[in-house]
Amino acid sequence: MDFNLPQRLGAEYVGKDNQKHIPVMLHRAAVGSIERFLGILIEEFMGDFPLWLAPVQARVLPISEKFAEYAHKVERELVNAGVRCDIDESNEKLGYKFRQCELQKIPYKVIVGEKEMSEGLVSINKRKEGDKGSMTVADFLKMTEADRQVVR
Repeated sequence: MDFNLPQRLGAEYVGKDNQKHIPVMLHRAAVGSIERFLGILIEEFMGDFPLWLAPVQARVLPISEKFAEYAHKVERELVNAGVRCDIDESNEKLGYKFRQCELQKIPYKVIVGEKEMSEGLVSINKRKEGDKGSMTVADFLKMTEADRQVVR
């Protein structure tokens, strides 16, 4: 219901009492306010959302399929901590996996290979900033905790 627009348009009618009245307008739109808001967000960030808003916050990238089990363990830890992440189990080279993450604007790449598996670590690469080094999953969660929160 819109009480404002009819007044701004100068719309009026004569009622049964022979007096002028301002009508109430009912709207219908194919696209609602939530859709418009999401469109504005996508346009503003050009799809490169802040971490708290990114649909996929991190992608686990095993260097080869022999590290898939460790990659799944890391993914479970991240998901259990509330991180929206997935895993790229394709047999593609790491460079291709990186490129796909960049095209999809995924904020963090979590790389697992021989060294990471033997030491119980992950290597982190942040979009636009590059290599963040090797760390435990717990340290990664601490590093990203503030950015994963909607309200600071």
